[in-house]
Amino acid sequence: MPVKSILSRADKQIIQEAVQQELYASHLYKQVANFMQRAGYFGAQAFFSGEAKDELDHYEKHVQFMNDMGDVAEVPALPAITERPEGLEAAVQLGFDTEMALGKKYERWYRAATSEVTRQHLLQFLEIQRKSIGEYGDWLARIERAAGDECGLLIIDKEMGAN
Repeated sequence: MPVKSILSRADKQIIQEAVQQELYASHLYKQVANFMQRAGYFGAQAFFSGEAKDELDHYEKHVQFMNDMGDVAEVPALPAITERPEGLEAAVQLGFDTEMALGKKYERWYRAATSEVTRQHLLQFLEIQRKSIGEYGDWLARIERAAGDECGLLIIDKEMGAN
């Protein structure tokens, strides 16, 4: 017989929401990678493919946490991905906006958690989000400096693929 969950109902709901958000972000970044490939931004394609994998790693951390707490993460149905970024700037802006929104959710979840153990688990994601937001902000600043120059954008694209 499985161990009884030691997560509060509120904390289980928080982690389950995080599971859904990380899976959605992974799917979103897969879509962005596909659109970057179509646009010929192969560095950005590789970058967003890596982002999709990172989001799956975050999902797995939540799954493991729930298991450690005697519970199970349910795989949710995900809404369709409707975003269709046509260029490098749109793709990076979408990534920035996504990471900002997810960061705000992690802040809210951290404050709402009822257990110190759950808060400790969520704390790592606050740092992950901070770094991710900074990285996207750096890419946006570089893209802005390129001022639409295609050669500049291709150099940035190449650098994105090298990271």
